[in-house]
Amino acid sequence: MLLVVACQPNQQEKLKANKQVVSNWVKELNRSNLAYLDQAIHKDFVDHNPFPGVPATKAGYISLLTKAHKEWFPGIQVKIEDMVAEGDKVAVRLSVKAKHQGNVMGAPATGKELAWGAYGIYRVQDGQLIERWEMLDSFSFMSQLGLAKATQ
Repeated sequence: MLLVVACQPNQQEKLKANKQVVSNWVKELNRSNLAYLDQAIHKDFVDHNPFPGVPATKAGYISLLTKAHKEWFPGIQVKIEDMVAEGDKVAVRLSVKAKHQGNVMGAPATGKELAWGAYGIYRVQDGQLIERWEMLDSFSFMSQLGLAKATQ
């Protein structure tokens, strides 16, 4: 038996608008438009998977992205590989490429081109990101920084 669920036109428009919020956020990050972050991120933002030592708040998240873009990985590029929306949430599969140019997690700059994947779920409210759940391929990321090695 096949169950088909149809969205009302208003629901479809809302899903499309929520996906556009996430697309715009990635587009502006790729431009290193850090000023855009303040308008894209809701004042009550909660990061459910914050970077170690970073507060799970809007200010903490903006501070992390600013440090990543200005110190660790200037020119970082994020590509949305897949995007799905339901309700007020948008799920994405991301690929990230960056040149390691600053000390991150105790790993001094290597100048190496790094690449890793990530998955994120973002909740959108009033046209802004209000919650974030994101997991990156930590082993790949840390291996490329020289902070993790596979055992044989």
